[in-house]
Amino acid sequence: MKTWWRRLLAFLISALVTTALVSLGHSLFVQAALADLGTNLPIHIRLGAMLRDFVGLIPTLGPVVLGSLLIAFLIAGWLRPRAGWLAPFAYPLAGWAAIALALAAMRLSFGFSPLAGARTPAGFLVMSLGGLVGGLVFAWLDRKRTA
Repeated sequence: MKTWWRRLLAFLISALVTTALVSLGHSLFVQAALADLGTNLPIHIRLGAMLRDFVGLIPTLGPVVLGSLLIAFLIAGWLRPRAGWLAPFAYPLAGWAAIALALAAMRLSFGFSPLAGARTPAGFLVMSLGGLVGGLVFAWLDRKRTA
């Protein structure tokens, strides 16, 4: 039973980290676009916007990340024993693929990306890499403890 709770906690932490990084990528790319238009954004405005974006995206982006990572990590967990030397990369790659697919699905569903930061190839890449980091976090927290 302890293993189940530890895995659930690892999953929730990795989803929170992923959501935070995707939100941060969104904020940074939106702010960069505003700066390109000549808007002066002092640091306190930038930091406040990042925090408000994260809090505002939790109710909508959070469930998307949770669902995407759940499916991806279940598949990665099934494939891992069969992956040979690629096994250590299973969860990070699954996290990256989950977020990339979620961003692509949103774009296809709405006809545009509802996350403005993902509307450029660079923004899409940076935001999807948040899933890779989330997969690394999950793999690190879920590792077998020997003591």
